[in-house]
Order: sequence, then C-alpha cells, then structure tokens
Amino acid sequence: MPGHSLNGGRYELESLPLPGGTMGQVWPGRDTRLDREVVVKFIRLPRGSSDEALIRRRFRRESQITARLTHPGVPAVYDAGVDEGRPFLVMQRVHGIDIADLIAEHGPLPVGWSAIIAAQVCAVLIAAHRESLVHRDLKPSNVMLEPNGAVKVLDFGLAVEPSRAEYSRITQTGEFAGTPAYMAPEQIEAYRSEPATDLYALGCTLHEMLTGERLFAGTEPYKVMQRHVKDAPPPLRSLRADVPAGLERLVLDLLEKKPEDRPDSATVVYQRLLPMLTDLDPLVEAVVVNAPADPTRLYAAVLSSLSATRPIGGTLS
Repeated sequence: MPGHSLNGGRYELESLPLPGGTMGQVWPGRDTRLDREVVVKFIRLPRGSSDEALIRRRFRRESQITARLTHPGVPAVYDAGVDEGRPFLVMQRVHGIDIADLIAEHGPLPVGWSAIIAAQVCAVLIAAHRESLVHRDLKPSNVMLEPNGAVKVLDFGLAVEPSRAEYSRITQTGEFAGTPAYMAPEQIEAYRSEPATDLYALGCTLHEMLTGERLFAGTEPYKVMQRHVKDAPPPLRSLRADVPAGLERLVLDLLEKKPEDRPDSATVVYQRLLPMLTDLDPLVEAVVVNAPADPTRLYAAVLSSLSATRPIGGTLS
C-alpha cells in the first residue's frame, strides 16, 4: 500500500505496516490536514470468512470503546471511516517498545521497573473498569513502554462491557476471546470476563516481566489453557531470589483460580505495587531516566503532589 491515501488525501500512509496485529493491520502515516503523526488500523477480513459480520462488529466496538477511554495510558482515537469497503481507525502514534520485545531482547526486567510498568497498567485498568469495560487481552505485547517511561495499553479489540446485551451475543459463540497464555480460568471454562479477569492477565504479565518466561508455556493452546485452569503457579522466589516477598505474594494473589479470591480491584493492586517502585536504574536504551525537563514527567509530578494532602486510596476507589 505504498503511497496510499485515505479521505481524499487527508491521511498518507507509509510504505510498510507495523509488525503484529491479530485483528487488524496497522500502518504508520500522517494526517496532512493537522500535520501530525498517526497510525491507521484496518480491519483484517480473512478471505471467505463466515465471521465477517462479527469481526466488523468487534472492530466498530473497539473504535467506540477506545474513544471513550480518555486516559494518558490509552492511545487517543482521532477518526474512523471506510476505505474500499474496509473499516479503519485513526489513532495516536505511540513510539517505544512493547514489553514482549523488551523481554525478548533483554531478559527478565528489574524488579522496580516491573512494578512501575504494572502500576501504570493498573491505572489504565482503573479507568477501564470504571467504565464497566474489561480488556480481556492484556499481555506484554499489548503494553508499550515509551522513552520517557510512560506506559500505553494497546488493542482494546476484544474489550467488552459485560453489563450490555451485546456482551452475551458476542461471547456465547463457543469461541475463546483472548490469548491462551494469559487467559484466566473463568474465560476458559465459562466464557466469562470481569475486572478480575484483567487482574489475572496482569499477574501473568508480571510473572513474565520478572522471570523472562511465560507462566505456562507450550505450543498447543488447549494444553496451555488447561494448565491455567488446573496447575498451581510457581512462587516467583523459587525462580528469582531477589523478588521481594511482598511482590511474590501479590503475583500469587493475582493468579488465584477463582476471581473472588484475587485482589478486590486494580486500585488495590496499584496501592500494593507502590512500595516496590525502587532502584529504578536506567532500563537499557528503552527509557531515558535522567530527563528532568520531560513535559509528561513534569505534569505527572505536579499531579502526584496532590496525594500529599489527600490519601490516594480515597481518590481512586
């Protein structure tokens, strides 16, 4: 699609798409009217697929859901449209590295960085869960780390609002929604998702950040899913001695088989992670640590000062 343009030339796409993307193909480009970088995500419609209507409905829902989530940890939605019969979504371009690639390149992450990434993910989940939205596909490849240390949670293509009738129509089709290596037992056994489902996936992601390995590995998706249902997760400190006992306990709590046995909310997990945000040495080339004039950090520092006079738990619950 080199030189392809959309909306009468408003969006000019680059010559190659970005790697990845299971439900769609993502192309970097530029909004020529506003002169800014964008990414354009096209729906992926397999040839002869009998599920085309379902795929289109999911894509439309992703557009609406992502547009509703106004949070610095979620890429902004700028526009949506149709090009040659294919729906597309125009979004904020995010620069950085996803956590899956970061682990692949550098192995297990430092404890402090694992905690700071997970805490930012929690902040996004707090916003999503307040809107009664469940991500359902949280995993390292859907978490992007920007050079200033900020985190973006990507791909709300499988997100649902369980309180809506649409949820039952989409989830009761006999298919699994999610990625087997990060799916909670209730997703697998009952096709059910709730806020605690995202917390389980966060536990899988934390385990992977700290060990460099997936919680339950395997080449056959069904066997991997059965391990999530039946097998006990290994304690982190048996795999990595420098993990604090409190962080090991938190990950095991997140990985409880029953949703009601996990932490009560993403807010609780966030608060339990805060004491772990220590020893934040430079994280290879991924993050510029000594950037005191970074505008995002300056903004966040002022906001964080509000917690000095008001308990943070009172503002997030």
